Amino acid sequence: MKILVYGAGVIGCVLAHKLFRAGNDVTLLARGNWKDTIDEKGLTIDHYGYFYKTTDKIRTVDKLEDSDRYDLIFVVMQYNNILNILKTLGENISPYIILVGNNMNPEYCEKEILKMSHSKKEIGFGFQGSGGYRKDKKVVGMHSLRIGMTVGGLRCKLSYEFEKIIKEVFLKSSYKLEFQENMEGWLLSHAAQILPGCYLCYALNCNLKRAKKKDAAMAIKATSEAYNMLKSLGYPICPEGEEKQYRDEFEKKVNRLYFIYKTCIGKFVISNHCSHAVEEMSTLDKSFNELKNKSNIIMPVWDKLREKACGVLKG
Repeated sequence: MKILVYGAGVIGCVLAHKLFRAGNDVTLLARGNWKDTIDEKGLTIDHYGYFYKTTDKIRTVDKLEDSDRYDLIFVVMQYNNILNILKTLGENISPYIILVGNNMNPEYCEKEILKMSHSKKEIGFGFQGSGGYRKDKKVVGMHSLRIGMTVGGLRCKLSYEFEKIIKEVFLKSSYKLEFQENMEGWLLSHAAQILPGCYLCYALNCNLKRAKKKDAAMAIKATSEAYNMLKSLGYPICPEGEEKQYRDEFEKKVNRLYFIYKTCIGKFVISNHCSHAVEEMSTLDKSFNELKNKSNIIMPVWDKLREKACGVLKG
C-alpha cells in the first residue's frame, strides 16, 4: 500500500516506522532540519524499555501536492496544526484520510475537508497509544509491544472498503486495531480524561512525580464531571463501560493514575507532551470550555484544577 504519514513528530515517526517494516510503501512528510536528518541518516528510533534501536531509510517530502495520490493518508499532528491544513487535505486527490490524535471538533474537520474536495473522499479519525520525545537526531519512543490504534468514523462505522484498506495496511505490523463507530464521542471522552492531568502537570511545572494521591483523585473526579457534561449535550461516553469504571471503580482508577504519575509512563505520555504542546493543550482547553459553557452542569473539581493551569494555558 502507498501510504503518506503527514507529520513527523514522535507518534508519526513511530507509525511510519511500523508501517514501513510491515512492507508498505511509506512516505513521511517532514520539514526543516528534521527532514534533513531523516534524509541523511535515516529515521532512527530508540524503543524505550526494549533495549533496541531501529533505523529506516524512509522517503520524505515537505509538501502534499493536490495531484499526489496515496492509498491512505495518516495525518499525525497536534490538533491546532491540523486545523491549518484542512484545505490542503481537501484539495488532494487521495480517497482515504485518517486524522490521528486529539481532536475537539472532528465534525468541523470532516466538513471542511469534504467541502474543499473535488474528488470522492472518506474521512476517519484515529488515536495511537504511544509517547516519547525527540533527542539528538533521533526519536525516543515509548510504546507497548502491540501498539494500540483506535480508528473509526465520525458517528458511524467506516465503509467496508475503508476498513479493508486499514486492515491490509496494518496486517503485518504489531499494531492492535480497535474499530469504533463513534470517534466523535471517543475523542471528546478522551479529552475529558487527559485535560485534568494536563492541568495538574502545568501546576507542577511538568513534574508529575511531585503529584500527591489526592491530586490523582481530583483528576478522576474531574473526568467524571466532564462525562456528565458531555452526556448532557448528547455525546456518548466511549468506549462503552468507561464511565461505569470511573464511577464504580474509583479507588482502582485513582491508584492506577497515581502510579502513572510517579513512573516514567507519566513522563513519556503526559509530561513530555504537555511541555512540548502548550498550544495544542490550550486549544483543546478552549474548545472544551466552550462545550462546558453550553451545558448547565456544575464542575467544581474540574474548575479548581483548571484554575491551577491558567498561568500556562494560552487564550
